[in-house]
Amino acid sequence: METLIEFLNSTALNKYIMSEAWLWPTLEIFHFFGLCLLLGSVIIFDLRALGVAREVPLIRIETFMVSAAVGFAINLITGIVFIIGDPDRYLPNIAFRIKMILILVAGLNVLYYTWRLRPQVLRGLEGKDLSGGARYVAALSLTLWTCVIVLGRIIPYVEK
Repeated sequence: METLIEFLNSTALNKYIMSEAWLWPTLEIFHFFGLCLLLGSVIIFDLRALGVAREVPLIRIETFMVSAAVGFAINLITGIVFIIGDPDRYLPNIAFRIKMILILVAGLNVLYYTWRLRPQVLRGLEGKDLSGGARYVAALSLTLWTCVIVLGRIIPYVEK
């Protein structure tokens, strides 16, 4: 871990990120915007899958997944830049590590949805008709992303 931290601290990108006063706040803005796209879309879909607003067909809510993917891409890029810019803060931090594990689990949850449930949604099946534990997938998604947000917010306050 120390070798990776030393390497990242020695890169030109690290020096640039840390030397430009405007860059970090700009990245934070984009990261927050990505978070809004990702979680706003995921929350809408998950709540619908759990039975909220049953009159709205799941197929219509499915269109929000494009926004979720864009938001995730923004957060992935800005998150990588954060790590490169301040590896001493992030890499040894237990809250950051747990956050990364939960994002990985959330990704696996998305893969399960994509392979198992999405084809059923695209065929027009509704929440009560979906097989494969659609409600469990949605509840797990809401739980994981809520934990990711909380962990992201406490990173600055947790020691290594």
